[in-house]
Amino acid sequence: MSCGEAISGPTAGATPSVVQEATAMKGIVLMLLCGALVASAVNLPGVPVDFEVDDKVLSAIADDVADRLAKEYLTYMKTGVETSAFKTLTSQLAKSHSQKDIFTRNLPDLEPRDSLFVCIACRSVMRVFAKTIREEEGELHGEDSAVFMKKFAMDMCRRLKLQTEEVCEGLIDSNMPSVEYIMRNSEIDSQSFCSLFMEFSFCNTGSNQDYNWTLTVDSTGEVITGPKADTPQATGADLKICHFSDIHHDPLYEPGSLASCAEPMCCQRNKDTVQGTSEAAGYWGDYRDCDLPWHSLESALDHAVATEKCDYVYQTGDIVDHMVWATSVEKNTGVLTKVSSRLNEAYPDVPIYPCIGNHEPHPLNLFSPEGVPDDVSTKWLYEHLYNDWSKWLPVETKETILKGGYYTVSPRQGFRIIALNSNDCYTDNFWLYHSGTDKIPQLQWFHDTLLAAEKAGEFVHILTHIPSGDGTCWSVWAREFNKCITRFRGTISGIFTGHSHKDELFVYYSDEGHATAVAWNGGAVTTYSDKNPDYRVYDISAKDFGVLDHRTYIFNLTEANLTPDKQPEWFLEYEFAKEFTGDTSPAGIDKLLDEFADNPQLMRKYWRFRVTSADPQINRGCDRNCLAGSLCRASVTINNQRERCEELRERLFLALDNEETTTPGDDDDDDDDDDDGGASALGLLSLSSLLAVALSVRLTF
Repeated sequence: MSCGEAISGPTAGATPSVVQEATAMKGIVLMLLCGALVASAVNLPGVPVDFEVDDKVLSAIADDVADRLAKEYLTYMKTGVETSAFKTLTSQLAKSHSQKDIFTRNLPDLEPRDSLFVCIACRSVMRVFAKTIREEEGELHGEDSAVFMKKFAMDMCRRLKLQTEEVCEGLIDSNMPSVEYIMRNSEIDSQSFCSLFMEFSFCNTGSNQDYNWTLTVDSTGEVITGPKADTPQATGADLKICHFSDIHHDPLYEPGSLASCAEPMCCQRNKDTVQGTSEAAGYWGDYRDCDLPWHSLESALDHAVATEKCDYVYQTGDIVDHMVWATSVEKNTGVLTKVSSRLNEAYPDVPIYPCIGNHEPHPLNLFSPEGVPDDVSTKWLYEHLYNDWSKWLPVETKETILKGGYYTVSPRQGFRIIALNSNDCYTDNFWLYHSGTDKIPQLQWFHDTLLAAEKAGEFVHILTHIPSGDGTCWSVWAREFNKCITRFRGTISGIFTGHSHKDELFVYYSDEGHATAVAWNGGAVTTYSDKNPDYRVYDISAKDFGVLDHRTYIFNLTEANLTPDKQPEWFLEYEFAKEFTGDTSPAGIDKLLDEFADNPQLMRKYWRFRVTSADPQINRGCDRNCLAGSLCRASVTINNQRERCEELRERLFLALDNEETTTPGDDDDDDDDDDDGGASALGLLSLSSLLAVALSVRLTF
């Protein structure tokens, strides 16, 4: 519905019809919103009369408020005078958002009010930076720019109540040199920056052509006419691969310390005031926003070694903890080497193949291209990782690891592993905004390596930290990555991921909708957040190196913390083939998604395993949106291509409606796990809350 339609009412001569209550209420809210915009004395720049409520209206509101905020801040920086409008605007914005979620949740998974706030903050900050850094008369253009930049950023942190003083200062100090360099050496504007940063939301106003390149893909492969249906075949010489992902070891973890704090990560401080209370961190870890103590990692490795004899070990990134405001080269390298050494100690005679996660660098998430100054370069990390990994990898991998943190290796004849640095697609990696085209070389290398493997008759496993369908993976990169998966579907026998901390899978599709590959996510050894520690073991066919089956091992954190002096009781949570299907081909897993959609009880089982049967998750339950989000997540590998997701969602909702009874707890509460890897349409209540926030800001002027 458009603003024009909402205000003017039905078109003259239109045949009356029965309108559902929800549609009517949405129209009422839209009319209120449109009326507020029309009544405002300020015109919204560039906004047409007709626009959709869940994108252009919200984007226009965000842009209007962001423009006001940027102008007020520029005036304040020039004069030192705080106008009454400036005070009112910043006060209202400070009340409009949560403090913790904007730091701990992925951007696409934020509540609408937080999305609106982050969009406003992003656009206003980028406008201030662009104007004051790039213009010769700008306050941040000269030699003392770093001092003024920090002053501005800290002032915004305090006024808008973004986080604690410590967190803001730590993040600003670590990120400022890179941000300043990127702003000085790129021409990206606030709209383009924030459209990429919040790509799957109303904040995305359209594509920048500099960020819409295509990869050169070999065209000699077979034409795809159907799904890949080759089920991996068991042999007498099949392999086992142990998969440890997202370890996130916290060297400062303190049992008995405060587990519910204001910062993005807890369980480190205030032991004297909370020990013995429900706020105290458990000995073996904590379901709240806390990472992994060392003894829990040792317990996981000891159990895995004693339980399963693995031929290879995969570690799919994120060794470093979530104390994102207090990273350093010294701290990060210390944790990386300590964990690497412990893995080697656990598996002295087993090849270990790691890939890089987004938490490894200092500053967090920032992976620079080649050719930038040393003080903002990531090459120190690549050099350190090669030194750690060289005990497992041949010297031939050194060149690409030092170039960008990726490599390929052939452990045995006919089998190849490709380990990618998927942070090239990560929208939290600010170097993405320096240049979109410097993300092409690794993908082109990936394509060329697959082509060479195909010609050599090799089967390939791909290790990558961030799933391409993740809400923070840039859609252009994901699109071109998917082209490679489709083209080399006959060569690729498995994709192994991390990052989400969920025990889940993803089906890749061709442009025609045929299933081409399956990615298997290893969950996380850490407990961050609301999860039990887990690791996986895969049975791998020695014939085509496809996944035959997998097993997930966990321990229950609640029970383990009751007996801190005893080792946790690790157990087999489930075996995939027994619980779901023995057909692990892409076609077989795609068929399983159909069964999930048509059988809510089966879908609930998948969800339970997806969240590692963690007590807080089970207690909250999973409502229809949560189930649909989990199902969509499995069917989306390019976040702006969601046709399969929508089909499955519709079928699941129909099946839920047709259930004769509802399992208690399954549909009562809105679970935190209702993410589907992308932005969803705003519901009535969300729209109403956004209206309140928008009006509270706009009506002050």
